[in-house]
Amino acid sequence: MPEPQKNDVTIPAIQKPAEKPPEKTPEEKKKEEKMGAIIKELEQAFFTVKFYFVAAKEDAKNDAIEKIKSIFSKEEETVRQLVLYMIHENLCQASEMRTMHNFEFFKRKLPTADPGQLRISVYRAMFNYNFAVEGLIELISLLGELEGDDAAKLLTYHFTFFSSVEGDSVHILRNATIAALGKSNSKYALQSLLVYAKNSDNDMLLGRIASALVKWDEKIEGLKLSKKDKDKLKDDIRQIMMLESGNSHYG
Repeated sequence: MPEPQKNDVTIPAIQKPAEKPPEKTPEEKKKEEKMGAIIKELEQAFFTVKFYFVAAKEDAKNDAIEKIKSIFSKEEETVRQLVLYMIHENLCQASEMRTMHNFEFFKRKLPTADPGQLRISVYRAMFNYNFAVEGLIELISLLGELEGDDAAKLLTYHFTFFSSVEGDSVHILRNATIAALGKSNSKYALQSLLVYAKNSDNDMLLGRIASALVKWDEKIEGLKLSKKDKDKLKDDIRQIMMLESGNSHYG
């Protein structure tokens, strides 16, 4: 007779009890508390901007903008990146500008929400500042006032989107972004404007860029560059001005 086959028995591995994470030092706890307080301040500031002017007065909105700028200029890089992230999230509302935010729209978007929640979403879309062109322009202008290349890079990201969509409202936002790049103190902003000008065949856009470059012509001396590099940038700006005044373009 054939010998009976032995069943394979899998012995479960003995799991070690999870080790407790090391207790945080007083310095780490203090740092976490400070970060939590800063995040709360930022969220409140952005809420105030979003709720202008229906649920927040103009003075409160202006104070909130100043608070955002102050936090950005004083805090560490992690906080600065968070500020840029929050501005980006609000500016992304531009992607829905062709959408009519009514009850049926939110019913399709939020199928499990109750009617009361859907109506609140409609009211927010109707009245939130960043759901309208003027609110988006203020956030774009804010980016132009923030120091550093990261803020300028975020501006060029949104300029790329605004330039890829047709419509008067998006063109207004594109023009506002060009103005913000002119207001910026970032060398990256200047270089981007020069690239746009040299490759654009849109005379109206070139005029906007030329206006932004006029502001830069006055700021080049403040850049931490060699005299040779500064002279090169000044010469590039002069060439753009000649093109714009002659109503011509590269190529």
